[in-house]
Amino acid sequence: MADHQNKHIREAIKYAESKGWTSEKASARAHIWGVLYCPHSVRDGCRIRLMSTPKNPESHAKDIRRVVDRCPHSQK
Repeated sequence: MADHQNKHIREAIKYAESKGWTSEKASARAHIWGVLYCPHSVRDGCRIRLMSTPKNPESHAKDIRRVVDRCPHSQK
């Protein structure tokens, strides 16, 4: 998969993947860059929409890490 253009978000995606999350890049016509899915890969699992150009990339990356850490389905 292609890497996100922002280094802070790219590092947050790698952090999520190290915790068992999977990433999926959106189509070229989408407003978002992609989606992260938690290890509980059924309908009620957690997911995070990754913005392609957020107003504050550092804050978006921090929010990604926070959601990953608080997910009840993640690997302990």
